[in-house]
Amino acid sequence: MLIGLFIGLNQFSFAQTSPEVITLGRDASSIIRANKFFIQEVEDKRKIKGASIGNVIFLGKEKNAVMPNPLEKELTAYWSYSVPKVNNDLLPLYISVKDLQLSERRLGPNRVAGEIKLNVSFRWYRDMVPVDLTTYQTSATYTRPEKEFDHQKLIRQLLDQSLIHFQKWMGSNMGKNPALARNLKIVFKEIVPSDKADTVFYSVKRPLVWDDFQGQRSRPGSRYAAAVFTSFAYEGYSYPKDDDLILEIGLKIFMVKSMSWALSDAKNNGTLRHEQLHFDITRLVVERFKKNLESGELTIEDYDSEIQYQFLESFREMNTEQENYDRATNHGLNNAAQAEWERKIAKEIADIYSRQ
Repeated sequence: MLIGLFIGLNQFSFAQTSPEVITLGRDASSIIRANKFFIQEVEDKRKIKGASIGNVIFLGKEKNAVMPNPLEKELTAYWSYSVPKVNNDLLPLYISVKDLQLSERRLGPNRVAGEIKLNVSFRWYRDMVPVDLTTYQTSATYTRPEKEFDHQKLIRQLLDQSLIHFQKWMGSNMGKNPALARNLKIVFKEIVPSDKADTVFYSVKRPLVWDDFQGQRSRPGSRYAAAVFTSFAYEGYSYPKDDDLILEIGLKIFMVKSMSWALSDAKNNGTLRHEQLHFDITRLVVERFKKNLESGELTIEDYDSEIQYQFLESFREMNTEQENYDRATNHGLNNAAQAEWERKIAKEIADIYSRQ
C-alpha cells in the first residue's frame, strides 16, 4: 500500500508540472482573400528555438507554454492555411520569426496579467538572392480571470495581423517598389535630338554633309584627305511596373564637328561616302551593343556593371571595326573594296530600320 501511494503521488506531481500545450488549429476567418503570395518557408530566429513560446499561469502555477511541434512547422501550417498556394504566379514568401513570446504573472487572487509579443520579417529570393521586403512588430497586454483563458485566440490574432500587414504592404508597393519586381525588361530608345552647334546625331534621314567637317587637321602633313570623329553614349534609368523592373536605355550616336575635318580639294562625293560609312559602322556597333545586353546576364540586383562592361567592349569593337574598314578600303582609295563595303553596310542599316 505504501509503495502504491508513493507512485500515485509522483504521477500527480508530474501532471501538475507538465507544459501547457497551445494548438493553433484552423479557422476559416483567418483566410486572406485574393492573396498575392504564399508561404514558402518559416524560420525560427528566436534566441530560444523549438516548441516553447513562453510561460502561462494555470491553476495558480506557472507553466511552460509550448506548441505541439517546433515553431517553424506550426506556423508554416497555420499561415499556409491562411494564404493557400492557388497558382504558381504567387510570390514565394519567407518569414523569419524573431520573437514570439507569451508571458503571464499573477496579479492577485483569481487575476492574471499577460503580454504577448510578435516580431517577424518578410523576404523572398530572386535569382537565389534574398530580397528583404518589410517587417512587422506588435505586442498586446491583457488581464484575465485565472480560470478563464484563450491563449490560442490571442496568438492567432497576432499571426493574422502580420499577414494582413504584409498583404496591405504588398498592395501599396506592387508596381512601385523594385524589391517586388520579378523580371527585368529592357527598353531601348534611340535619342535623336536636334543637331547642336558641335554635334550631329545619327539619322538615316540626315546624312553627313561637308559643312559638318569644321575641325582642323590634327597632324600637319598627314596623308589622309579627311577624318570624321564618331562615337556613341548611353543614359538609362529604371522604374517598376506591375511585376517588372523596366530598364530604359537611351542611346546617342553622334559625330563631333570640331573634331572632324577635310581638305578642301578632297571634298567630293566619294570621300563623303567613305566618311559616312564610318558613321554607319558606329550605328551598327550600337545595334550589336543592344543585342549583347538583351542576351546577356543582366539581373535586377546588378545590371549597371554588366551594361558598363558591354559598353566598353562595344567601344573597343567600334575602334577595331573602323580600322578594319580603313585598312580594307585603303581609306577609300580602293574603289572596288569601297563599293563592297557600301553595299554591305547599306543592307545592314536597312535591316535595322525595317524592323522598327
